Amino acid sequence: MSEIWQKRYQRERQAREEAEALLESKSLELYQANQRLEAVNQQQAGEIRLRQRYDTYLLGVSRELLGCNVVAPFDAIRECLNRLGLLLDAQWVGLEWGRGRTLGWPSLYNGPWPKRQSGPLASGEAMLRESGYLRGHQSVDTGVRLVVLFDGELSWQEIQQSLLRDLCSLLNAFYDNWLAFTQLKLAEQETHRMSNLRSRFLAMVTHELRTPMNGVLGCADLLASTNLESEQRQLLRVLTQSGQSLLALINDVLDYNKIESDQFCLNDKATDLHQLCRDTLEIVRPLAADKGLELDYRLEGRLPESVKLDPSRYRQVLLNLLGNAINHTESGGVILGLKGALSDSGAEVTTSVTDSGPGINAEFMGRLFEPFSQQKGEGSGTGLGLSISQKLVRRLGGELQVESHPGEGCRFHFTLNLESCPRQSTEREQQSIHKSGNILVAEDTKANQLVVRMMLERQGCRVTIVENGREALKQASAHSFDLILMDCSMPEMDGYSATEALRRRGCRMPILALTATTTAEAHRMCLDAGMDAVLHKPIHREALVNALNQWL
Repeated sequence: MSEIWQKRYQRERQAREEAEALLESKSLELYQANQRLEAVNQQQAGEIRLRQRYDTYLLGVSRELLGCNVVAPFDAIRECLNRLGLLLDAQWVGLEWGRGRTLGWPSLYNGPWPKRQSGPLASGEAMLRESGYLRGHQSVDTGVRLVVLFDGELSWQEIQQSLLRDLCSLLNAFYDNWLAFTQLKLAEQETHRMSNLRSRFLAMVTHELRTPMNGVLGCADLLASTNLESEQRQLLRVLTQSGQSLLALINDVLDYNKIESDQFCLNDKATDLHQLCRDTLEIVRPLAADKGLELDYRLEGRLPESVKLDPSRYRQVLLNLLGNAINHTESGGVILGLKGALSDSGAEVTTSVTDSGPGINAEFMGRLFEPFSQQKGEGSGTGLGLSISQKLVRRLGGELQVESHPGEGCRFHFTLNLESCPRQSTEREQQSIHKSGNILVAEDTKANQLVVRMMLERQGCRVTIVENGREALKQASAHSFDLILMDCSMPEMDGYSATEALRRRGCRMPILALTATTTAEAHRMCLDAGMDAVLHKPIHREALVNALNQWL
């Protein structure tokens, strides 16, 4: 019995010893597994912390690039390379930007760069050999590439290569934006240069055209006040209308250029809109009478006595619309309409011009307000009238619209919200009053000398003519004059310099500019030089008489 128990005890002891050995073996394996797991966790935690540092760096680079000056971003990029070198413990960081532009930290490398291929640099690479460093890595994108160099062994893993790749992509996106911005600025500068060149060219051409037109229309104006036979008056009328048509074309081109180049400004003043419309109708009434057309004016609702408006630009729109309506209407008539609705601050005024002409076809309707566009069959004009009118109406605060059907005529209309203002006591067109004054005229063109002399002498003035600013200075110093008419563009000394010299000498007599340039800049130059007012060529007798009445 004891022998049986003895054997049983031995078997149990052996089983327990085997179980303990197995448990000890498994515990060791578990411990080793835990050690490996802890090492992996530590490695992953280190990578996570490293990734966070890299992400923070990339976020900072993004903010710095977004906030830097796009025109000159290279200081900001150098700072980014500096921080990258410190982050990676690199000895040198280089960036190739676009084609040929290179940046380096802490110094610039002017030698050959490696082949454009992402990854580690070959040990025999010229950049490593010439720089003296042992290891290097490169990341390449479309417009940029990054190279980092190290002195000695390095632990370069996917996370570092990923940082380099992400930074390269970020810099490449910024490079694309910088390149687009640079090209846009160059295009903008070229457009601005061409616009200025066009403006100067048109201003010069229109100036040279308006100067001889002063002689043509001035002589025609003087002839009209003489005794002429019926045939002579008919020829003079054709001459005057042709000259005025040519002047209108010149003004259209100049106005379009001024609006396009943003040299256009409004001169709002108290305006009697009702009277302005009636006066404008009288200007075009002879044109309508020649074609046997009725010209009517209709007013609906109520208008303030006076509104704040630029009357010359409003009249210009009316003249364009009424002129077009009369030109394209062969029978019936043209109606100028005003419809007013009073408000607390002024009035809402709708202006319309309606004709009984052939109308506008649907095909041309979409191009109606485009510059230089004319409906098939139209032979005269520049095609700028409606384009200029649309731009003027927009500057006034409205939108020019049209309603038309072939064979049923046209109706052009626009609505303006106008502010009421106190009515000014302005004189109506002044009567011709003979003035006795001694006037000095500085003008280099013979035809203009003749025209101005005769206009002034018919008003009872004594006239002295000189051909340049230097002679004007001598005459003004040697004799006493009541008024000086000063051409702005003359040989030897122009009108601006002559006026400034006279003002420096203490001359206080009125000096009026004679100029064929109608831009706001030219007007300001005249006033800055010391001139008191500006008369634009061609000079009309009424405008000259009004100037004499004001300054003599």
